[in-house]
Amino acid sequence: MKKQVKSRNMMRTDIIRAILILSIFAFTSMLLHSSAYFQTPSNAVLIRIQGSMGTIDVPVELYVKDALAIAEERNVPLVVVVDSYGGYMDSMINIANAFLEAKVPVLGYITDKALSAASIIVQPMHIVGISPYAVIGAAQPITINPVTGQYVFINESKIINSVVAMATRYAEARGRNSTAVVMFITKNLVLKGEEAVKEKVADVVANNLNDFISKVNGRTVVVEYSGVRKNYTLNIVGFYEYNPSLYIQVYTYLRDSTINSILWFLGFFGTFIALLSGRIDLLPLTLIFLLLALVGSSININIISVMLIALGSLLIAIEFMFPGHGILGIGGIIALIFGIMLMPISPATQIAPNVIESIRTFAIILGGGLAGFFSFILYKALEAGRKRLKASESISSSLAKAVERIEPGKRGRVLYEGEYWFAESSEVIEPGDEVVVIERKGMVLVVKKKKNE
Repeated sequence: MKKQVKSRNMMRTDIIRAILILSIFAFTSMLLHSSAYFQTPSNAVLIRIQGSMGTIDVPVELYVKDALAIAEERNVPLVVVVDSYGGYMDSMINIANAFLEAKVPVLGYITDKALSAASIIVQPMHIVGISPYAVIGAAQPITINPVTGQYVFINESKIINSVVAMATRYAEARGRNSTAVVMFITKNLVLKGEEAVKEKVADVVANNLNDFISKVNGRTVVVEYSGVRKNYTLNIVGFYEYNPSLYIQVYTYLRDSTINSILWFLGFFGTFIALLSGRIDLLPLTLIFLLLALVGSSININIISVMLIALGSLLIAIEFMFPGHGILGIGGIIALIFGIMLMPISPATQIAPNVIESIRTFAIILGGGLAGFFSFILYKALEAGRKRLKASESISSSLAKAVERIEPGKRGRVLYEGEYWFAESSEVIEPGDEVVVIERKGMVLVVKKKKNE
């Protein structure tokens, strides 16, 4: 027993050492990472609504609002590169309203396509550029069946008229052709680069982003908000490209329909299999999958983040107090990592966004290192278990000593080669009696009392 307590204390000491080493490494990485923010010469903020961030959804909405806040703090234009098939109506409205009420010039450049919701969010931008081969339009609302993936066009006047009214407001606020924008919605009109400029739903045809910037530099943009009217003369010579934060990237992938379906499958069927097989220790992992799957639902992500952090802290505390094979520790660290990544921390105007990201980087490096440490412990424990099983295959006819009373139908423990085993017998054996091991049934020994010669 003393040996067991000593090994547990040594395990706790090793964990504390690992935490200290990883903390120093992660903190150093955080400082190096955050210092880059203060060395970025630019007079415009650049974001990209394309690729993994191309769907107009809640994560993209947060991305846009964060970038706009930075641009407003620096009092520089926001440049938005758009290449999107569209997305969800609620996020479309919120993004468009943010551009409409912006306190700095918002410039958009369509590289390939701005379809559906994307064709609407560019309308309240102050200047819109478009590639000669890009297309814009096709904004009739649709509903998608999440199970089959089939979509149906919405023709209900209540919805169509609402979208038309909002789109018209955005277009007219920037002096654009509201008739063409209405046709995007009601007729699924699609226009190419030159056509879009001719129909006044875009302002400039440009071959690439640099060409667009060179064509708009020198123009004066009027920005109005809350009764304030300002004139900005554009002179963009460099960009601070604000990339999606780790929080937003993780949020985006967790809301992906394929990934979300996999998480639900692992959560539900994993829980079922764990209960069916009696592996209760695996339930925390399946619970983590279920919590992550909820990110794709309408539940507030802040609540999910708090629940993950609470679950992770609880599992790690249990692992520290009652060291086992490390499964609870690994699950706790995974929950903490995702909980911290999904924390609703936005780059407030007083704090450099890279500093915020460095905090998450710190947590991920520390958590990842500890997860690796616990995984190593789990591997060693499983390896020791395999050796123990292999060594016990020829355990028959060996001697052991009873440490608890054993009766027919009631198991007790015996000490065999320095380890405690559960044992059963067809006769009564008292503590201290020497016994002979007849056979092994799984992790239970079958013994009989040693006869004195």
